[in-house]
Amino acid sequence: VVLALASGILFGGVWQGALTSAFAATVGSSVAFGLAKLDTPVRVKALEVVEEYPSLRGIEKVVAKDGLKAILTLRLAPVLPIPIGLYNYVYGVTNVPYFQFAGGIFLGSFKPYLLDSYIGVFGKEIVDGNAKSGGTEDAL
Repeated sequence: VVLALASGILFGGVWQGALTSAFAATVGSSVAFGLAKLDTPVRVKALEVVEEYPSLRGIEKVVAKDGLKAILTLRLAPVLPIPIGLYNYVYGVTNVPYFQFAGGIFLGSFKPYLLDSYIGVFGKEIVDGNAKSGGTEDAL
């Protein structure tokens, strides 16, 4: 959370911070996705999680049919009974193509990171006393 809030400050603006954060989240999620695709202990554990939660079995069908759209929706509104960090491993045991997975993760991550980046830049402007007239000053 701290890095997401600081991203706009660190990378030169709200848009740059949000894009960098969403890209980094996609890279990290891709590693988890790849580990679950390969024959590793991670895949075995992901399959155990899918077996433990019957609602996750339906994800295979939905994600296989509507890959990008389903992943984007679940990224924006995580409704599954598992932590959001486990989603990537669950997607890894499905038949979703990588680029649909990565697109859904990137687009689904962009909105929250845009807000985090904006809040960080806005907070810095307030602390520095550089809030622009008609913008951040009116909000206070």
